[in-house]
Amino acid sequence: MGDRERFKVDVLKKALKTQRTEALNRENDLQNHLSGLWKKADRERKMLMGQVSELKNEVARKGVAKTLFNDVTSKLSDLKTTVSNIKDGSPSSDRGLWSFEDDEGSSLGVAASSSDHSSSGGRVDGSGESAVRGRVRSLEAKVSAQQQEIAGLQGQLSQREAAVSRLELRNAALTASLEEKEHQIQTMESRIARLKQRLKEANSYSPKPKSVADAVRGGYALEALGLTPAPPSSGWHLDGEEDSPLVPGLDEFKERLRDETAAPLLGMVESFVTAFVHKKPKLGDYAMVHHFLGAMENPFRSHRLWREADDDDVAETIDALEAFILGDEKVNASVMQSMEVAHAEQDHLLSRRLWCLQFIQPQHLDVKKVHATHPALPLARKMVTRITQVRSPQEKLECIFRAARIIFRMLNEPSSSSSSGRAQPASADDFLPLFILTVLKAQPQHLCAHLEFIATFRRPSQLAGERHYYLVQLQTAVAFIEHMDGAAVSMEVEEFDEKLREREQLWERRGGKGG
Repeated sequence: MGDRERFKVDVLKKALKTQRTEALNRENDLQNHLSGLWKKADRERKMLMGQVSELKNEVARKGVAKTLFNDVTSKLSDLKTTVSNIKDGSPSSDRGLWSFEDDEGSSLGVAASSSDHSSSGGRVDGSGESAVRGRVRSLEAKVSAQQQEIAGLQGQLSQREAAVSRLELRNAALTASLEEKEHQIQTMESRIARLKQRLKEANSYSPKPKSVADAVRGGYALEALGLTPAPPSSGWHLDGEEDSPLVPGLDEFKERLRDETAAPLLGMVESFVTAFVHKKPKLGDYAMVHHFLGAMENPFRSHRLWREADDDDVAETIDALEAFILGDEKVNASVMQSMEVAHAEQDHLLSRRLWCLQFIQPQHLDVKKVHATHPALPLARKMVTRITQVRSPQEKLECIFRAARIIFRMLNEPSSSSSSGRAQPASADDFLPLFILTVLKAQPQHLCAHLEFIATFRRPSQLAGERHYYLVQLQTAVAFIEHMDGAAVSMEVEEFDEKLREREQLWERRGGKGG
């Protein structure tokens, strides 16, 4: 993703953050206003309830007067009934006539006063009750208005909540879009990092294609894109580049296989390794490995951990799987044992030949002194020796490639003898003698078996291009060493034969062992 798209993403993030903050602030304001209205309505309700309570108390007090009036009226009715009974000759009251008179007087007095009080209280009750009812209606109107205002605010709040919900949905969509963009960015950055690593590990210091085109036969296509001669005294041989991983992506592949979701894939791989080891694999069982690797391409490509992988990534994954299987200790031990048995005689003769030809010096192969004494040459010998120490065919082939790359980088360095001060493009004629000298001085053990292992078990689709070219160059160097004579080197034939005979005799005296 370019800078312009990154800028757009940043602007979208800031705008979304601002909108979210404003919506939250508006929501908080509405909540606070609504809370204030509820508190105000509660205060009004409490005040109204207090006034209603006072009104009830007042009504209760007036109810006592009414009860007294009713009692007096009832007593008056009783007196009237007694008087009527006396006139009719009915039995008098137990209290007697005087008692009746006294009661009547007192009753009448009370009745009169009660009647007066009741009549005056009735007028007061009528006006007071009317005022209270008016106040209640006023308070009810206020409460109704407050409730309407609250309902309106609740409507606004609902609208705000709907708007916030829409913003949240938009936010979720934008977040998902941003996450997808970030994932794409990470994927692109990962691919860029892998491409940079591939470019770094590619043929950066090997000869330009045109400089070795005359040596390429059989359709071997060089993969290097171009060369930049190394500056003199740059110390490039001290940067430890030869110790970098030999199989790109193998560590990442193993880490992905440890993921819980990759358990089915890991189960298939482990089942194949177990069955392959149980079979005690030999040289002719390479087809089983190639078939399994081809069958595993689709399962890896469809798995979610590799869903974003392109064709190069999948090819790299299958490469790592090949290294994972053939690099297994038990698998490698079984295969290499059969290889060493099959090539035991050839490897013995080659080891004897390498030891006996140690009298060969750089000048005998027309190697320049500047190259023969270059501090990077031991690194090339180290990589040739490492061919027999690593396990998988990719690692062995990578050791060959790196040894050749170191040699070509040496050849491409500017020399003080150059009149222009610039490096002259190296050719195959310059490379092969120095490569032969490197193999000769490294004296790798069981080299024939390891070369056969690479050529047999490496997938045919990957055994091509520049690395295959350097494998052929190493096979050529081995063939040259096996058939080297005095006519093939810058040395008198008699001198060559004599020194070779002396070394062979010394080899026999040591019981077929060098030292």
